[in-house]
Amino acid sequence: MAKECTNAALYDSLPFCKGKTILPGIRSRLYYVPKRDIVSWPTLPDTAKTDMSELATYEGNFTLASDKYWNFIDLVDNKGKIESESQGDKPARSFINKTSVVHPETDEYATGFARQANSDDFVYLIQVRNGKFRVLGCEAFSTDTKPKQDSGEGVTGDFGTTLDIEATDACPAPYYKGKIVTKEGIIDAATGLPVSE
Repeated sequence: MAKECTNAALYDSLPFCKGKTILPGIRSRLYYVPKRDIVSWPTLPDTAKTDMSELATYEGNFTLASDKYWNFIDLVDNKGKIESESQGDKPARSFINKTSVVHPETDEYATGFARQANSDDFVYLIQVRNGKFRVLGCEAFSTDTKPKQDSGEGVTGDFGTTLDIEATDACPAPYYKGKIVTKEGIIDAATGLPVSE
């Protein structure tokens, strides 16, 4: 008896409305948490019930351990993007999701973060220009964070702490619409706005 496949693809058209403005890049703050502080993960569906966007969007929330929060890193504006590329061979293909972002400081705090992050495993939430949050890092694979620092030179030289981040995932940088619990309060990732309590 042949095995029945239950993950039938759900394809649809990919329209683009002429005149619509697409704003490239990312916003000037990202959130991060060590994976060891995540108690339970939201779910990334393997099949879509209604439309293709379901395959790219986490369902539910990241639940963190007691007294743990998403921390933030402020970024230099207009430096940074998210890239996703297919890797491997069928049927075991995955995506390598990457970003390179710059924090403007090389002070003791930035240096301390760089020293720890060099060998740690994180999940990052990065807000793109349209306000939606995308995820770098998943439960199945390690996230690689490679910090580098540059003091700059001359009057206008580049400076700061650069974080080169790579994360293998089953999906190109999935979207997240759940809650982001920070020390300052809760952010609704679906809107980018604080949640009133």
